[in-house]
Amino acid sequence: MRTFSDQVASGGTSSHAIVEAALAAAEPAPGLRWLDIGCGRGDLLRRIRDEWSPAELFGIDPLDWLDDDLRPDVSFDTIAAEEAVSLPVVDRVLLVEAIEHLEAPWSALRQAARLVAPGGRIVVSTPNLASLRHRLELGVRGHLTSFRPDNQPHISPALPHVTARILTEEGLTADAPRFAGSDVISLARGREWPEAIRSRHPALTSVSVIVAARRAGDAQNGASVLE
Repeated sequence: MRTFSDQVASGGTSSHAIVEAALAAAEPAPGLRWLDIGCGRGDLLRRIRDEWSPAELFGIDPLDWLDDDLRPDVSFDTIAAEEAVSLPVVDRVLLVEAIEHLEAPWSALRQAARLVAPGGRIVVSTPNLASLRHRLELGVRGHLTSFRPDNQPHISPALPHVTARILTEEGLTADAPRFAGSDVISLARGREWPEAIRSRHPALTSVSVIVAARRAGDAQNGASVLE
């Protein structure tokens, strides 16, 4: 079982660029119901609460480390995504830098997709395995940069076309992948790719890939529960 220390090593947070891109993909609006799976300390939920006047906020995480200031506004459960049942059907479902931590990522993703209400959206972000740094390290050392043996919290690589296929099989329509966060240049002492190159080659130079999908239909008011 992964410990609190393992999860803390991953930070419980996501970079600013990834958060911004994930929220843009979610197409936020006032009065929506949101579920953040693997919510960590609640950075995304705080942004949503403070900026978009949500109808309801839900969050789950295997660790109880949600920030205290969010607890009055968030219905929070300490539970792993793979084990979650009877979660609310909502307008927006987020798995931001979460799926790579899951022992059963595809069953968890299917369950999450079923929680998307008509007219709603789901957003999944995860390390970008197509980046040049991943490709080079896989070829030279035989493993992926984001899944090195010493990075124990990351256990499940996820390719965007597989993520999109799972969401499509669950009745959603997937957008084209988006990319976020500047990756570092291999053997360049931590230097990141300049924006001019990233804008031309996002798949090779970005640290994260985002897949969003929408369920057809009109948005409905009020939360129901999927049994």
